[in-house]
Amino acid sequence: MRPLRFLLPVLIAGAGLGTAAGAQDYVGVGMSLNTFFSPSGQPFRAAAGQPYPVAKWVEQADTDKDGKISHDEFITDATAFFNKLDANHDGYIVSSENSAYENQVAPEIQNIDPRIRQPKNYTASADSGGGDTDPTGGRYQKQIVGASQYGVIDEPQPIRAADSNLDFRVKIDEWINASNQRFTILDRNEDGFITMDELPKTPAQIASETPSPDVKKGKSDKKKRFGGY
Repeated sequence: MRPLRFLLPVLIAGAGLGTAAGAQDYVGVGMSLNTFFSPSGQPFRAAAGQPYPVAKWVEQADTDKDGKISHDEFITDATAFFNKLDANHDGYIVSSENSAYENQVAPEIQNIDPRIRQPKNYTASADSGGGDTDPTGGRYQKQIVGASQYGVIDEPQPIRAADSNLDFRVKIDEWINASNQRFTILDRNEDGFITMDELPKTPAQIASETPSPDVKKGKSDKKKRFGGY
């Protein structure tokens, strides 16, 4: 358990973030498939039954409203979110501010949503000769976790991912460098812009669009009742 002296700065920072990030970021906070994380890790949420909120981020980042996000707009949007997380405005996101992000702003990254389909993992088994037939050779089995569940880039923790020198704090220069790399990943046709059709669907979005087993079973039963037509 952490000493209370470490928890107090986190709670104070989290309270400030709640005001700065805006009410729309906190609609339906929790584990919901109708959640989108921007490439910088900013969460956007929508109520159940509403359109998937990736469009909310695109609308926010596309400041000139031309239907695409330029490199400058992307960096401006990423920097704005950095400034929200940098509660004391010293040019760094430090451990307490990162903890506030994980606990107050984006608590979804602490859980694995069971509705998201995970990559197929193999389990090791002994062959007839007593050897190990694990096809992965005992290597790490990947899972979709953290922000990767709701994002277009596979980064479970976008803040920590930007800490290039591993000193447990993210300087604005490191943040911009990470943002440049993220833009390059998403600009798949390399035309200097990101459009909606370039953005891959997030695992949460795919899961939300996939009928549940009960729905599939209901369709099958209906066909049987009506002679298979």
